[in-house]
Amino acid sequence: MAYTRSEKARSLCSVLMLGGMVLSATVGSAYAQTPPYPTKPVTIVVAFPPGGMTDIVSRALAKELSQELKQAFVIENRPGVAGQVGTEYVAKQNADGYTLLVGATGYVIAPAMKKVGYDPLKSLEPVAVLAKAPNLIVVNPKVPATNLPEFLNWAKTQQSIPFGTAGAAGSTHLGGEWLAQVTGYQFVHVPYKGAAPATNDAVAGQIPMAVQDSMSVSAFIASGRLRPIVNMGAERSKLFPELPTMQEAGFKGFDVYTWLGLYAPAGTPAPIVTMLNKEINKVMNSPEMVERLRLQNSEPLGVKDLAQTRKFVEGEVAKWKRVVQETGVKADD
Repeated sequence: MAYTRSEKARSLCSVLMLGGMVLSATVGSAYAQTPPYPTKPVTIVVAFPPGGMTDIVSRALAKELSQELKQAFVIENRPGVAGQVGTEYVAKQNADGYTLLVGATGYVIAPAMKKVGYDPLKSLEPVAVLAKAPNLIVVNPKVPATNLPEFLNWAKTQQSIPFGTAGAAGSTHLGGEWLAQVTGYQFVHVPYKGAAPATNDAVAGQIPMAVQDSMSVSAFIASGRLRPIVNMGAERSKLFPELPTMQEAGFKGFDVYTWLGLYAPAGTPAPIVTMLNKEINKVMNSPEMVERLRLQNSEPLGVKDLAQTRKFVEGEVAKWKRVVQETGVKADD
């Protein structure tokens, strides 16, 4: 059957109109499946109690995100078992971007030490690395030592020395156990439910020393209520430039610090994770936040996109697995 020129034109217009309608419906459907984010308050679960580095940094971040994204980011503290309670809780939440986790170094250490209810690379998606701080040995001023040699001379005269940390399976715990191994002295771990209660007991003299991130103890150092002995990182920190490191004292390879990461439940939509990564990088590396962190004795780790963030976390998982194996530290130590 032959068509006239006008009939062909009408037919072509009909096809184009139908195609346009299909395309419009497809785009509309895709948009409907990816609604704007966030449209309601977002909960950031902090796996430690108020007062420590994790809580302080998280609250500063939440305030800035609330202003940037025009929606409330609310902190919810869920402490317990060195961060595992909060971590396992978030791992079971809906992967919709409305429940996030901020955890410390113990996030990658605990799975190397014992059975936990999450896989650090499969149960949650690493979104951003927030900040880091050197781990310090701090002592009550009654301890007769102002530096590491004096401290070790005192330590060898003691039958046992309790040291407080934010809890078992964190970087401060591993740092203290590593110290015991390389010195041969009887440092006995006393786990607390967070950095704040451990620090308070060291200040009060209930325990003679603590191994803590610098941010959690900086105010007490400044006031003279705690005395820093040594930086447990591999290099001197610009936050404490006069404080020597364990490596400088001859303990080669000793490198322990605290870092914080933000995570989302696995399966959270890629556009949400990507947007959060970009916004958090912008907030944490802004001049204002860098200065705020410096005043609280911590610092950002620099801008890392999603791939770089995952690579960093993967490296930390491997590092701490090796350290746990080499030191033989047990979960209940």
